[in-house]
Amino acid sequence: MELWLVLVRFVHYAASLVLFGLVLFPFYAGPPTTSRDGGSRALAISLSVSLLVLVSGILWFIGVATSMTGGGVTWETVRFVLTDTSFGAVALLRLGATIAAIGTLTLIVRGSSKKLELLLLAICAILLGGLAGVGHTQIEDSEARAVHTLADSLHLVGAGAWLGGLVGLLDLAVASFRGNQEAERGACEAALRFSRMGYAAVAILVVSGLINSWFLVGSFTNLITTTYGQLLLLKLVLFSAMAMFAGFNRFVVVPTLRQSGAAHIKHGLRGLLINAVAEQSLGLATILIVSFLGVSEPAATS
Repeated sequence: MELWLVLVRFVHYAASLVLFGLVLFPFYAGPPTTSRDGGSRALAISLSVSLLVLVSGILWFIGVATSMTGGGVTWETVRFVLTDTSFGAVALLRLGATIAAIGTLTLIVRGSSKKLELLLLAICAILLGGLAGVGHTQIEDSEARAVHTLADSLHLVGAGAWLGGLVGLLDLAVASFRGNQEAERGACEAALRFSRMGYAAVAILVVSGLINSWFLVGSFTNLITTTYGQLLLLKLVLFSAMAMFAGFNRFVVVPTLRQSGAAHIKHGLRGLLINAVAEQSLGLATILIVSFLGVSEPAATS
């Protein structure tokens, strides 16, 4: 196992997830802030993340092409991977989606519109869901492959909405410390809306995760006795810890924030910020586990 390839996968998955969640965030949480600076800052973050998706995607392609051919990357190697492998076809589609996302973000920076924002959301959904078209989903045949790919796509979308939304929430919480009382209240309301969205994200993750496990693990014994199963168990532990932080934020921190007076709201926002950072850190650790799972033999076939 090449550690650098795992790390490149980690960066690419994390950036793809965060980009989708950041683009989705304003649709349910409201504008980033009431100020023009706040909107520009959010767009700048999204554009930076999209560039990270592009660079890490190219490095991932180079790594996979090198491992497939066992030699250096040449034009002949690139042509072979792009035209003769499913990974290459998906990589080409996602490269186009990445470039389209960067171009759309650039247009939105110059002048935002609802149509452009919806287009960007659709592009980012394709970009993220396309990750399900490579890897372990391709070991199945016909209908089973379609079901597994769909489940994995939904799993990615749910994870992106959660982890990327956390980045948007963290951005709002940090900005509220430098804003006025209206900005602070806006951050509180966004935290409540994010928590409500979290119900849907967790439900999607649980259902799609069970379907994925059915295909990749096969039995409870495999879950315990194989390296893949043990990594999956660790992922489940991290997911459970994230859900606990999310529940604490939803039922303790957010209600307290909404009832706080102006004198205490910054203290409450500080608590929200700390919990969100912890939640995001667990999310990144989970993505790292997923990166290792992606290069490990599934328990069902080991």
